[in-house]
Amino acid sequence: MIIECLIFIFGSVFLYGIGLNRAVIISSSPSGLGLSFMKSLLASVSTVAMSYLVIQSLLVPLSLQELYPMVCILIFLLVSVFLEVLIRLTVHSYMTEFTVSFLCILLAINESLTIVEAILFVICCLTSFYVLVPVLSALRRRNEHASPLPVFKNSLILFSLAILMFFVLVFDVSWLNGGIGQ
Repeated sequence: MIIECLIFIFGSVFLYGIGLNRAVIISSSPSGLGLSFMKSLLASVSTVAMSYLVIQSLLVPLSLQELYPMVCILIFLLVSVFLEVLIRLTVHSYMTEFTVSFLCILLAINESLTIVEAILFVICCLTSFYVLVPVLSALRRRNEHASPLPVFKNSLILFSLAILMFFVLVFDVSWLNGGIGQ
């Protein structure tokens, strides 16, 4: 389970592409990242726990497992709206992050066997996204100070992201076994 957790920390954004475009957009001005992380984490963990229980107690006995995304989105919308109202009343700030959190929820429920694994997977998946944003912000600032050619000015962040993706994919050792070539 620890190995799966490390794979999700290093690979959920790069291998599955969850939030890759959103991370590039947020990295230009990463203000309020901590509050957004806490809201997404709280909403996602509670949604995964409630969704997993509903799926196991209601959908599985009725053989309606295909409807789990509908259950997840309904529960996520309720929890997210409640937390958004709570944040607006207390902090007077807007923290709307939907796609990354929901995709992490779907991935965690789809890839887990127990509720503990599902919660651990959603925590790791969201953490990998929110760790990537400051890294991309640092790369963006470094690329701005590098005075690139005008042709490459906006694409250096994408080249840096591609290099990071290749770095993560190098550790996928499934290509080392000669299963198909034998």
